[in-house]
Amino acid sequence: MQDLNGLLKLHLKQMPQQAALALPNVWRDICFTEIDQAFLIWGLITLFIFSFGQFSTLSWTSQALIDTALTGLGIATTSGLTWQLASSESLRWVIFLWGGLMSLGMAITAYSIFCGVGFILANLCLLWLGLCVVGYGAMATGMRSYSFAASSLVHMLAIAGLGTWQGWQFIGSGLIMASPLFFFSVMPWDMQASESDTPC
Repeated sequence: MQDLNGLLKLHLKQMPQQAALALPNVWRDICFTEIDQAFLIWGLITLFIFSFGQFSTLSWTSQALIDTALTGLGIATTSGLTWQLASSESLRWVIFLWGGLMSLGMAITAYSIFCGVGFILANLCLLWLGLCVVGYGAMATGMRSYSFAASSLVHMLAIAGLGTWQGWQFIGSGLIMASPLFFFSVMPWDMQASESDTPC
């Protein structure tokens, strides 16, 4: 079993000297791989989009445009960050998988908003949690990873409890989806791989 932390990295101690001095010593030695950065980016985008949906007074159409732009930016940025490693590990399918799922989700969301499809609008959180179940489930199977299987299960449990979050479904779903992303960015996760770890 191998975790991919440490293969391609960004050290906080490589920050500009003035910014680095403001951080406690323990934070300056944190190492974020490109994969870690991709998880962080998606976590931040997810939390922003669903917090925005919960609390913003902007119209749904304005939110849809902003969310689509952020999702597109996330797909492009994280694909670029992880392409080299995914290619070396024969995992480019993971990039296509998530790019496809996120694009599908945004297309359905935008369609429901611009065409006023009430059934989909009422189930947007279910849609996005379901896409995460599919994505993590596929990764768990294809990468033989217990970590991603657990994440898929967490999202399934969230779907089961979705009806109990009356009035707070967007922020609740955002927290459920963002938390594993933040977790995977700082903690090792398992998969079957052919190459040995490269430490930070």
